[in-house]
Amino acid sequence: MQAETILQLKKISEPKQFAAKDYICFEGQPGNEMYIILKGSVGVFITSVIGTLTQVATIKEGDFFGEMAIFDKLPRSASCIALEDTIAVAITKENLQEFMATCPEIAKQMLENMSGRIRKLNNELYQNNRFVKNRHVPKFEIPVAYTTGHVVKAPYQDPNLVNEYKQKCPICGKVVTVKDLKRNILEEKSFEADCRIIYLGCDPLWTEIIACPHCYYTNHYLKFFGINNFEYEVIEKLLFAEHKPIVEDRLERRGDFDIMVMKYLQAININEHINPGANALIGGMWRNLYWMCKDVSDKEFAMYCAKKAVEKYKVAVDENEFHDIESKTATALSLANIMAYCGERKEVKHYITIATDSPNEKIKNRAVRIKAHLEQRENK
Repeated sequence: MQAETILQLKKISEPKQFAAKDYICFEGQPGNEMYIILKGSVGVFITSVIGTLTQVATIKEGDFFGEMAIFDKLPRSASCIALEDTIAVAITKENLQEFMATCPEIAKQMLENMSGRIRKLNNELYQNNRFVKNRHVPKFEIPVAYTTGHVVKAPYQDPNLVNEYKQKCPICGKVVTVKDLKRNILEEKSFEADCRIIYLGCDPLWTEIIACPHCYYTNHYLKFFGINNFEYEVIEKLLFAEHKPIVEDRLERRGDFDIMVMKYLQAININEHINPGANALIGGMWRNLYWMCKDVSDKEFAMYCAKKAVEKYKVAVDENEFHDIESKTATALSLANIMAYCGERKEVKHYITIATDSPNEKIKNRAVRIKAHLEQRENK
C-alpha cells in the first residue's frame, strides 16, 4: 500500500492495534465496520462442526475484510484473528463517503466483492424460503422421552476464555447479553471417540445457544442474528403461538440443565421451520443434547437425541452438506459412533471410512484405528 494512501486512511479513522491472537471480529456476531490492514496480517477462520477453528484465508497488509457489515445487519460469516501484531483502520457508515472519495481504488474493489456476495446470498435466501413455504413442521413440544428435574448447575466458564457483548435481539429489539468463546486459545483436555472435545475451563455445549430473555427467541450462535424478513415473520408467529406458552409454563420448575435443554429444543424447532436444509446444523444440536444427556445419565432421552442426530447427520454426509473436508469427516466419525450407540451397526464402517480421509490428524487416526478394529472383527 502506498504511503499516501496510508496517510489518507489515518486521517479518516484512528488506527486500531491488535496483538497476535486477538479477535478482531467473531463469527456469528453482527458488525458495523470493515477493516483495512495497514500493518501485519489477519487469519480468517470458520468453526467446524466439532467447534475447532479452520483457517480459510489470510489477509495481509493493504487488504480489507468485513465490508458487508457496513451495509447490512447480517452476522459475520467468519472470525478474524490477528496472526501477528497488527494495525488496522476501521471504516463505518459514518466515514464511508470520505473513504470512497479519498481511496477510490480500494472502494471500487470493495464494491465489486460485495456485488458477487449479494447475488449469491439472494439466491440462497430465495431457494431456502421457497422450500420452507411448502413444508410442514410438527408443532413444538417437549419430547415424552425427556423428564425434567435434573439437579445440574451450569458448568464453570473461565471469564478469560469468554468475550461478552450486548446486542439487540433481531426479533423484539431488546438488549441481549451474548458470550462468545475465544476458541483460538481453548486448551484441550481430551478428544473423545465420537469427536467430542473436552476443554479446560469451559464447556462449549453450554454457550452454543443464544436466548433472548424477553421474547424467548432462541437459536444457535452462528444463526441467531442472521434473520431475514420472511424468517422474522415465521419466528415471531412461532414464538407466540407455540414456544412462549410452553416456556413460561415450565419456568418455575426448571434448573440450569433443564433450561439449557429447552433452549436447544427451541433452536432445533426454529431451524426446522426457517432453515430445514441445514441438516449438519440441526444434527449437531441433537448431537450436543445427546452428549449432555449422557453426562447426566439420562439414557432414555440420550437415545432419543442420538437417533435424531443420526437422521440428520446421514443426510448431511450423504449429500455433502459441508464447506470443508474437516467438518464432513468429523461429522462422519461422530455419526458412526452415535449409530453404534443406537445399535445401528450396518453402515458404521462406511462412515468410518469417510472419516479416514480427514486432514485433521486426530480424526484420521481415530477413524483408522476403529476401521482396523472393525475389519479384525469381520475376519474372525
